Amino acid sequence: MLNFLWFEKNDKIKFMNIKNLVYCAYFDKGFLLKGLALHSSLLKYNPDAKLWILAFDKYTEDILRKMKLKGVTVVPLAEFEDKELLAVKGSRNPVEYYWTCTPSLPLYIFKRKPDTKYVVYLDGDLYFYLDAMVGVEEIADKSILAVEHRFPKGMESMSKVSGRFNVGFNVFKNDKVGIKCLKRWRAQCLDWCYWRPKDGKLGDQMYLNEWPKLYEKNLVISENIGVDTAPWNVSQYEVSKKGNDVYINNKKLVCYHFHQFQILGPDHFSRVLGYTLSREVVKLIYEPYEAELRRQYTKVKSFDNSFEIKRAEQNINQVFRAKLSKLIGPVYWRIKGWLGN
Repeated sequence: MLNFLWFEKNDKIKFMNIKNLVYCAYFDKGFLLKGLALHSSLLKYNPDAKLWILAFDKYTEDILRKMKLKGVTVVPLAEFEDKELLAVKGSRNPVEYYWTCTPSLPLYIFKRKPDTKYVVYLDGDLYFYLDAMVGVEEIADKSILAVEHRFPKGMESMSKVSGRFNVGFNVFKNDKVGIKCLKRWRAQCLDWCYWRPKDGKLGDQMYLNEWPKLYEKNLVISENIGVDTAPWNVSQYEVSKKGNDVYINNKKLVCYHFHQFQILGPDHFSRVLGYTLSREVVKLIYEPYEAELRRQYTKVKSFDNSFEIKRAEQNINQVFRAKLSKLIGPVYWRIKGWLGN
């Protein structure tokens, strides 16, 4: 087993001990197939990757344990929740509570596994087309890595409600600044994390706007457009394939954020609402993901033959799709302004 990966950047070689790096994500039954696709793609390019999954319901916890996925540590909700989280749980709907938990998950890992040097938070609807470490290594010797929404020209105003940064791919180092950032973010989410815009806040995401000012010398803002590419920004890029790699302009696609993607049945999908996808994006990015979801459905059925995808369940329990609110918000307020309401 290799303990180190190497990278060349600006003629300098960087080393990172992969034994001390942990990826993490969270999801429930409605998001199970996407979460399994995330895991599959992560390990495809790095078989030694370690992924901690916070299971937001008992079904997800049980099926993940049955599947015994390589590199996966299942985090039961009962072990994860502390008194501060439980104190606010009843005042928030499931979407809001899931967002509230975001900064607590990396902190939980650092506490349970103190020798962890880096935690990489991943949204459950990410899918990798290249080794995730290509994105992670941008952090270099800093403490925090964040990714901007990178809204296309003419759509920059969306950041006013959605935020400058997307909570989808974030890296935190186990040092003074990294922990300080996570603890402040956790306190903010515990105090206020709701599915509505208010005073420059929305869910867990708008809090990241202050990071460049607070952590200027310790924050890396990703310059790799192939990291966290998404429906809201992909239209401005040229998407192509060279050899086995998908390219976003001249950068290899590392991971794509399947925002709004719905699984309506074993072979029935709704790709996106409100965005136009080019033929290349569909063929090179979406179709491979859909094929992976079909494989994961078959795999889950082999462990639980009663598992089915229900349309109503998709609309209610796939709570991550509610991240749509972070992008629909600006459209709603713009229309409201036009109507004078």
